[in-house]
Amino acid sequence: MTTAVLLVLLGALHRLLPHTLKAVAGDALARDFGRFARSARGHFTPVGLALIAGLLSAGAVAEAQLPAPVSETIVVTATGSPEEQTQIGAATTVITRESIERHGFRTVLEVLRSVPGIDVVRSGSDGSVTSVFLRGANSTQTLVLIDGARVNSPFFSGYDFSALTTENIERIEVVRGPFSALYGSDALGGVIQIFTRPAAIGLSGQATGEAGSAGQRQGSLFFSAGQGLFAATGSYRYARVGGDRVNSDWKEQNGSLRLEGRLSDVARLAVEGSILDGETGIPGPVGGETPRARGGFREERIELPVWIRPASDHEATILVAHVTSKPTFRNPDDPFGFTSSDTDARTWQARISDTWKTSRQTLTAFASWERWTVDDRSSFGTSLNNDHSTLWGAGIQSALHLGDSWIATVGVRYDHHSEFGNAWSPRGTLSWLLPGGRWKVRGSVGRAFRAPSVGELRFPFSGNPDLRPERSTSYEVGVERYLGRGRLDVSLFWNDFRDLIVFEFATSKNQNVGRARTRGFEASWRQEVSAKLDVDAGYTYLEGEDRTTGKDLLRRPRHRAFVGLTWQPVHALAVSPRATFVGRRDDVDALTFDRITDSSYIRYDLFARYELAHWAPYLRLENVTDRSYQEAAGFPAPRRRYAAGLEAKF
Repeated sequence: MTTAVLLVLLGALHRLLPHTLKAVAGDALARDFGRFARSARGHFTPVGLALIAGLLSAGAVAEAQLPAPVSETIVVTATGSPEEQTQIGAATTVITRESIERHGFRTVLEVLRSVPGIDVVRSGSDGSVTSVFLRGANSTQTLVLIDGARVNSPFFSGYDFSALTTENIERIEVVRGPFSALYGSDALGGVIQIFTRPAAIGLSGQATGEAGSAGQRQGSLFFSAGQGLFAATGSYRYARVGGDRVNSDWKEQNGSLRLEGRLSDVARLAVEGSILDGETGIPGPVGGETPRARGGFREERIELPVWIRPASDHEATILVAHVTSKPTFRNPDDPFGFTSSDTDARTWQARISDTWKTSRQTLTAFASWERWTVDDRSSFGTSLNNDHSTLWGAGIQSALHLGDSWIATVGVRYDHHSEFGNAWSPRGTLSWLLPGGRWKVRGSVGRAFRAPSVGELRFPFSGNPDLRPERSTSYEVGVERYLGRGRLDVSLFWNDFRDLIVFEFATSKNQNVGRARTRGFEASWRQEVSAKLDVDAGYTYLEGEDRTTGKDLLRRPRHRAFVGLTWQPVHALAVSPRATFVGRRDDVDALTFDRITDSSYIRYDLFARYELAHWAPYLRLENVTDRSYQEAAGFPAPRRRYAAGLEAKF
C-alpha cells in the first residue's frame, strides 16, 4: 500500500465516522464532526499532509524486506481491558520499564517530556509545582491514575507531578483525547495511567545509590517475592537536592507495598499502598525572593483490587481505593499575613467493570462512585471543614470487529454530581488495519467534562455552588505505520472547550465564562534501527487560543520536539543522549502580572550505563550545555548537573 493511497484514506475518513457517531450520540455530534473535518482541511492539510508523506515514506523503500509485524505492546487504558495497540482507535504512547531504565529516568515528569502532545512545566527547581498540558488542555483537564485509582486532587483539580518517582513503575500509558465516556470527570485532554511493578516467582530486586552536583543524594530499593498462592513487592526511595538558588533545596521519601493472593485460576485479589512525603524550599520568582518559605507534601494511597475470570470470555474487576493529599505551606515573612496553610483532601472511590468477549465483539459495562472531601485551614482561619461532593456514574462500551480489518468502538457514560446534576459523555472511534498489518488509519470523536472541584465550589469568597462542569468536544484522525520493531504515528486533533471555570473579577467569584480551542498535530517515531541503535523522536505543533480574549493560551508552545537515542557501541555499554526543544510561548510575569513571551530553548541530556553481571555503574548529565532557561516565567530551571551512581540487582 503506497503512501498516496494512505493520504486518500485519511482524507476520506471524515465521511465514515459520522455514520458511527450518529448511531451512538445522535445528529448533533455527527454534524459537529462534519464542521471539524471541513475546517481541518483548511488549517492542517498543507503542513499535516506534507509531514505524513515524509514520515510515512521513511520506511517504504524497505517495506518488502520487513518481516510481518508482531505487536509487543498491550494497552489497557484506551479501552479499559488489555488490547493490542494495533487494534485501538486512539493515539497511545506506552513507556515500559525497559525504556525507563535505558534512559535513566528517575521521575515521572522526566518520562512525560518524551511523549508527543505533552507540555511539562515545572516552576523552577526540583520539587516545585509541576503541571502537565495534554494537547493544550488545562493542567486540570488530564486524568491521572495509579493502578486504576484516581489521584487528581479534589481541592483544586489536577495532579502535581513534582515528586512522583519511577523505582516502582512497570509502565506508563498515555492515551490522548476525550475519555470521560470511560472514566468520567477530568479526562478532557486524555488519561495518564501509571502501573506499578508486579511480583515474580522467587526473590529478586535491585538497589541504587547516587551522588552528584548541587547536593544530589539519592538511594532506592525494590524487591519482589512470590511463592505459590502469594506474592509481594515493595519499594523505598530517599532523595535530596541542595538546589541552585537560596532556599531551593528539596528532599523526599516514598515507599510502597503490595500483597497479592492468587486464590485460583479464576480469582486474584490484592492490597497495595504507598506513601510519598517530602519538603521543598520555595525560593520565589527572581526579584521577589522568599528566603524562608517552605512547602510540604504528603500523598497516601491504598487500594484493594479484585479480578474474577469465571470463563475465558468473561472478566470482572472491582476496585476500592482511598487517596489523600496533604500539602502544607509556611512563610513567616509574608507581608499580607498569609503565613501558613494546611490542606487535607481525600477521595474515596469504587469502580466495578464487567467485560464479555466474542469473536466479533467486546462488550464492557461499568459503574463508579467517588466522594471528594476537603479540610483547609490557614493563618486566616478555617476555609473548608469537611466540605464534600459526590459523583457517581455508569456506562457501556462496545468494540465491534466489522469484517477482518475494521474495528469500531462506541461508548457512552452517564454521571450524576451532587451539585450540578447530570453529564452525558459519548465517544466513538473507527480504525482500519490494512491487509499485511503494516498500516492503520484511525479516527475518533467524543465529548468529555470536568466536574468543579470542592475548592471551586466552596472556597471562601471565590467559591460558587452554581458552577456547571467544564465541557469539551474533540476530534482526531491519524495514521500509523508499523516497521518491524518500530512505529511511525501521525495524529491531527481539534478540541473545543466551553464553560471553563474562570475567576471573574466583576463578581469576585468563579464563573463558567471561559472558552478555548486547541488544534494541531503530533508525529512520533520509535524504532529499533539495529541491534545497537534505538531511536525515539517526536514533534508537536499546537495552536491554542483563548476564545474569550482571542489571545494564545499561556505556556503552550506552538512547536515542541524531542529526540533520544540509545547506542550500544559494545554489548555492556549503553549511551543515551537526548535533546528537547520547546518553542516560544506566552506567559505572565510573576511580579507585574503583565503578559510576556518566554524564549525558546533546547536542552541536552546524557545517560550512560555499563552492565557488569549484577552490577551497573552509570553516569547522568543534565542540561549538558548549561543552558539558562525558564519553563515558567520568573522561575529559573536548574543549570548543568552531573551525578554518578551504582545499581545492584539480586
